[in-house]
Amino acid sequence: MITRWLTINIITVIMIIFWSLYQGYDSNFILIGKLIAQAAFILFLINVNMYFVFLFIRKSKVRNVKVKLAKISKRMMKYHIPIAVTAAMLIIIHAAIMVYVQFDYLWKAKTASGAISIGILLLLLYSGLLRRWKASGKRRRFHYIMAFVFLGFVFIHTFI
Repeated sequence: MITRWLTINIITVIMIIFWSLYQGYDSNFILIGKLIAQAAFILFLINVNMYFVFLFIRKSKVRNVKVKLAKISKRMMKYHIPIAVTAAMLIIIHAAIMVYVQFDYLWKAKTASGAISIGILLLLLYSGLLRRWKASGKRRRFHYIMAFVFLGFVFIHTFI
């Protein structure tokens, strides 16, 4: 089950890289913007995978697997917030580069989906902040729902 999960992650990253190469780029600034976005996506994917680690812990019936995954998740949680902040900063840099380079094309579907994605990212970061201040089941659910909504909009933005 874990190998399928890792395979899906690797295939997703490879698909996004190849799609980006397939689309091409008009200037080196756009290439840099795309590379920054890909780095941000990989960091975000690492954080989304925290949900699946916890899901495997809950669903596993084998104690050794639960213990091993709990140790992994304990190490991963130390880096969850720094990874999220780094990914958010990379996304902001990506957006700034793309707006600067393609200012004439601001009213296209790609740009609109990116703006919506940034809005959802802000909600996601806010939900994470709420969760950090006071953890509850409702805040946990809101945070992971926002993460998956953001992931969906990122895919829409990527493949438009």
